[in-house]
Amino acid sequence: MYLSSIEDSCSKLQKGTFDPVSWTVSTDTFCPNHFRTAPYVANGYFGQALPSESVGYWIEKRADGSWASNGWPLDQPRATFGTVAGFWNLQEKVKYPSLPENVKRGGESVISGIPDWTGLVVTNENEESYMPGVDPATVIGYSQSMSLQNGIVQTNVTWKPKGRDTAFQLNYTVLAHRTSVNLGLVRLDIAVDGPTRFTVTDVIDGAGATRTHFGDKEFTDQWIWTSVKPWGIETTTAYVGSTVRFSGLTREEIEEVKKSQKEAMDRKWVSQNLSTISQSWEFEFRDPGRRTFSIYKYAGIASSDAFPKKAQSTAFHASLEAADTPWDVLLQEHTEAWDASWDQADIVIPDNEELQILTRGSLFHLLANARPGTEASGLGDNSIMVGGLSSDSYAGLIFWDADVWMYPSLLLLQPDYAKSINNYRFRLLPQAIENAQSYNYSGLLFPWTSGRFGNCTGTGLCKDYQYHLDHDVAQSHWNYYLHTKDEAWLREKGWPIIKNAADMFANYVVKNTSNGLYETKLLGEPDEFAYNINNGAYTNAGIKMLLGTWAPAAAKVLRIDPPKNWTTIAEKIKIPYHERENMIIEYDGMDGLVCVKQASVTLINYPIGWHINEKQAQNDMAFYGAISTADGPAMTWSMFAINAATIDNQGCAAYTYLLQGSQPYLRAPFYQFSEQQTDSWHAEHFSTETNAAFPFLTAYGGFLQIFTHGFSGIRPQLDALFMDPMMVPQLSKGLTLKGVKYQGAVLDISIGPETTTITCQKTAYSTPAITIRLGGKALKPGDYPLYAGETLTVPTRRPDRNGTAIPGNFAQCAPASSPQSHVPGRLPLAAVDGSNATLWQPASSSLSSLFIDLGYLRTVSRVSINWGPTPALKMEVSGSEMISGTYERLVKVGKVRVSERYIPEEARLVKIREGNVTFAEFEKKAEVRFVRVDIQGTWGNDKGVGATVAEVAIL
Repeated sequence: MYLSSIEDSCSKLQKGTFDPVSWTVSTDTFCPNHFRTAPYVANGYFGQALPSESVGYWIEKRADGSWASNGWPLDQPRATFGTVAGFWNLQEKVKYPSLPENVKRGGESVISGIPDWTGLVVTNENEESYMPGVDPATVIGYSQSMSLQNGIVQTNVTWKPKGRDTAFQLNYTVLAHRTSVNLGLVRLDIAVDGPTRFTVTDVIDGAGATRTHFGDKEFTDQWIWTSVKPWGIETTTAYVGSTVRFSGLTREEIEEVKKSQKEAMDRKWVSQNLSTISQSWEFEFRDPGRRTFSIYKYAGIASSDAFPKKAQSTAFHASLEAADTPWDVLLQEHTEAWDASWDQADIVIPDNEELQILTRGSLFHLLANARPGTEASGLGDNSIMVGGLSSDSYAGLIFWDADVWMYPSLLLLQPDYAKSINNYRFRLLPQAIENAQSYNYSGLLFPWTSGRFGNCTGTGLCKDYQYHLDHDVAQSHWNYYLHTKDEAWLREKGWPIIKNAADMFANYVVKNTSNGLYETKLLGEPDEFAYNINNGAYTNAGIKMLLGTWAPAAAKVLRIDPPKNWTTIAEKIKIPYHERENMIIEYDGMDGLVCVKQASVTLINYPIGWHINEKQAQNDMAFYGAISTADGPAMTWSMFAINAATIDNQGCAAYTYLLQGSQPYLRAPFYQFSEQQTDSWHAEHFSTETNAAFPFLTAYGGFLQIFTHGFSGIRPQLDALFMDPMMVPQLSKGLTLKGVKYQGAVLDISIGPETTTITCQKTAYSTPAITIRLGGKALKPGDYPLYAGETLTVPTRRPDRNGTAIPGNFAQCAPASSPQSHVPGRLPLAAVDGSNATLWQPASSSLSSLFIDLGYLRTVSRVSINWGPTPALKMEVSGSEMISGTYERLVKVGKVRVSERYIPEEARLVKIREGNVTFAEFEKKAEVRFVRVDIQGTWGNDKGVGATVAEVAIL
């Protein structure tokens, strides 16, 4: 009953309150037992999810008491997970392998947890405890905050056990120290009125150490510690220990407290997991009056992967040395390190608080879950897991998510952190070569998923699957060279991966003797509904660029002669193409009934960087935007936003896609991205229930690229930084990219509504000059040298000012809103963004209204509505001179006719659908500023949602 009531009260939890000075997001709503409300701490080496209660280990329960699942491939309970980077295990198989017969090729290597180090339990003399799972009725005051500036999580609780007079004010502060990578800190400030007695228990909870077995543990006067080994890896051990100090008590009180110290494994509130270790202290205040004091917990955390032969001593010294350092000094070291990161690189969006939170948050979450690639092995070569260090979503495996989605913005803003992603691939290169040899291929084969070893597994398919991963990795390495011009790195680490990937694809393609084209057989595309297909367009486009551009260019830099067949294959590889529609087909045999899970063909224009012609790229956007499923992952629409910014001649669809790829995926209160619009899948496309990854770092990476590569148009080139800056009207003050790193230069790029300024910082390490190349649709194309200390000012491109898709349309890119709720991702502004591929769709088929502000009084005489696939049954348009004034009817259509009927015989045809269109003359010309479009009913089969509206034109 308690779980049900919590579910009800938290189902509509609002986004937290943002403090722009401290960069904290906070909530005063207590919502325990929800993974979506959980903050976390991480420093790139270790991380730990925290419960709403503040600290301690918790497994989420459903209303029926069963464990909530975290889904594919382990189907493990969803819990407050924590781990250290690279702590992958070795186990025979997972519950849901992608290819069961591949299990015979070698065991899986999935992430293991470490004991939860955060626990500090307060227990009154009646043995009632404040800890995860506490009765919500006893929490009479609450707030929790998470900083996007430095990752500090604070929880303030007033806890009053039922039927007791004594209330405890408990203020927890938790952080993973940024520079002392082995140090986790918990501070508990307690205020309580005497006389009273209570116990505080320091718990290192072994229940959090999932997929491990117990090593050893010890209780000493100095500290307590425990150790675990990941399944199947006897050579690796993680040590977690803690030291506790007190302040705010008299010397005599501290001595009394210390005397009460005891091992606490017999306490009922302490987990009985074999890896758990615990200690407790008794507190007694005999006199009346308020007492306030603090408890400091210094956790030392280290594994032998990063600290071979000294992991235990590293954890010990981290804990003990911190305990001898003033708290304020430790806090200052931590905050100054984070402040320095923001001084080095940031994204500033004036006057749009939510986007500012999301962009700063996106960069924060990536940095919090990575270490610089300049650090030693075990620290700087672990890449970034999909859910980061505080989640075992997707078993903590490494996917293309790191190389394609998280990497590009890091490479531009914080290249040392991007380097860690490349370092991981280079570390596993010998195994990738072995994988290719096992299938009789030249070169390399990276598995689709990988952990410690990089071998082919039941989830980590190497063959007949998503081969594109190999050219994705090659492109990330080539781009690293373009950004850094580090020839020594290219020769030692970049070229071996680029060349081996090129050799594999040159070996893999098959020449069709009937037409002379090179083809690919039996593969999967990024669209995970497209498996066992031939000639995947994205894969083949990547092969074309790898063999025709990236690898030959790298060879030229290193003065190496590339194989001659690379160019031949690149020129003659098949890219499936529909000539009549002038669009790329996702794969051979694709028909018009296709449903796409996620961005695939869209990725050919960006990030692959290839298209046949601009119209083809625009048609690809129109077609695939309309058929992508709402069940798809968050990062899909980021790529649509970037491509719209790049290729759209008119309108402002880039902003629609920006919101479509963020708003439905955000989770309150801390603005964290979830993988899906809904947090569990029961869709027809999936054979098992698959719960969304959370937090979803892939979405953060994709979202960041909208700003770093979409609005800026930045693309790396060998001899210049290519740019095509543009802006949308919704960002009235534009945005600034601070600290862009490129070929030795550090740039600040401010993209305003009228002009863009590019300033080359004057630093001790600045390059003498860099070439800015304006191209694409830039208003003043050309090469511009930019010297350190100088600023270049160029026009900002504005597609929204470049006419309208429908001539004379006053509504295009005008502010639009609706008082009714809408289907997630189908936003009111989509109806006026100039694109028929984006849709507004009310959440109900009852009367819904769209309000459009034309900016000033306009003389209007007619309306055109493209409904997209599903028209309304009836519609009415009204106008007013003032938003709160009287709206007079301009036209009413009592029965909307379907102009594009479903014809079964044509359903399989690949074609860009025009959509159903209603055109109506107004009863008379009118002068209005505000227009209201009322729609009701739907021609669609699903009467539970409203009609779709692709575009409203007020003429």
